[in-house]
Amino acid sequence: MGLKIDKLSKTYGEFRALNEVSFKVEKGQIGGILGRNGAGKTTTIKSIMGIIEPEEGTITFENEDIRKAKTTIGYLPEERGLYVNAKVKDQLIYFAQLNGMDRKEALEAIQSRLEEFEISSYLNSKVKTLSKGNKQKIQLISAILHKPQIVILDEPFSGLDPVNIELFKSTVLKLKEEGATILFSSHRMEDVEELCDRIVMLKKGRIVENDTVTGLIQKYSKENEIEIETNKDIGPMIRKYDMSCLAQDGMKFTVEFKNKGELQSLYSDILNQGIELKEIHSRKVSMQSIFIKELANNE
Repeated sequence: MGLKIDKLSKTYGEFRALNEVSFKVEKGQIGGILGRNGAGKTTTIKSIMGIIEPEEGTITFENEDIRKAKTTIGYLPEERGLYVNAKVKDQLIYFAQLNGMDRKEALEAIQSRLEEFEISSYLNSKVKTLSKGNKQKIQLISAILHKPQIVILDEPFSGLDPVNIELFKSTVLKLKEEGATILFSSHRMEDVEELCDRIVMLKKGRIVENDTVTGLIQKYSKENEIEIETNKDIGPMIRKYDMSCLAQDGMKFTVEFKNKGELQSLYSDILNQGIELKEIHSRKVSMQSIFIKELANNE
């Protein structure tokens, strides 16, 4: 069953931060929680972690109350929080022991994770001497060292270079393979689309979308739009058949058509004039465009 949020509501004074929010993330799944600042993401995350108490609703993991079951949670916050004057080893041992690991077990796990993240030479270095990317690696290691059942990642790739982003992604996918339930919050829609199984979109404390990534893309994709790539300009031909050219990037055209008959006529005309049809495929919307469409305005 994994993580289940059911009709969660929370108010701060007269402000309704969450309004009957319900969604599920199964074991071995990555669930994306998206929204603009103030949408309710942080309140949801803090409710799961037990930092705040909602007025209404329940949070369960494997059909048990998340607090009574003492579910283990790993959390990578957007605002990083490391003790910069501590050594890497001491920092990680401290977090590991907070999460129930003994010192020997923690040291073995720390060595393994530092090697995985290619920073084993920094074991006895002070945190403040590390680069921003390496500090972020320490923060992630501290969140997953105890092999939590639920992993919450809030903007995990912020400030990382492309190499380290791929390293983090590899770790996240490995956690998924190992059966962790992962909640992922990010404004990098390309990463959301690549990694997440399901998406929850929040707007002013309410869910506006709750579906698989595939389901959302299919829902927002248009059947009457197609992308055509040729070796010559076919703009005049598109207009000849009373179709609209929505966008042009070099010799790649995004075409809106009314019926498939006129599209076939366009294809025939292109070939008859000796123009090469390099590529034809249905236009697929991105998570970025869906995010903007649903969440761009504040109404």
